[in-house]
Amino acid sequence: MSENTIRYHGDSNTYVARRNTYFENDVNIEGNFMVGAGVNFWKDLNVKGKLELGKGSFVKGNIKADEALIGARSEIMGNIEVSGNLKIFDCTIINGSAIAGEEMLVRPGCKLSFAKASRTMEIVGKASIKEIESGTKVIVRSD
Repeated sequence: MSENTIRYHGDSNTYVARRNTYFENDVNIEGNFMVGAGVNFWKDLNVKGKLELGKGSFVKGNIKADEALIGARSEIMGNIEVSGNLKIFDCTIINGSAIAGEEMLVRPGCKLSFAKASRTMEIVGKASIKEIESGTKVIVRSD
């Protein structure tokens, strides 16, 4: 990783990626990771902490994190697996599975192939989810 594309904030143990950058190789972060808008990851993204993926970002591989917030209009070609809470904002596409160890929030316009949450899954508005793991508690509410 280049010093120009990613910065580190020691007090909060947070790495920050500048918007509109791209990463050709796997990205492994030991700490929190804030990603600007329009960032492209061509392989896997692994975060041992909280991930905040900026709107319009693209991940060709898989995502693993402790907690994650996926910005609006992002696209994930692989799977996303989070041990804590997972929030997926408007019009995000996840071609693989979305698995949350605790709670999951899915906003309007999202498209997911598979979803599973250990505690509860809250779906707001109209979202397209092809399959939900049996036994997942689902709460659906309008906008």
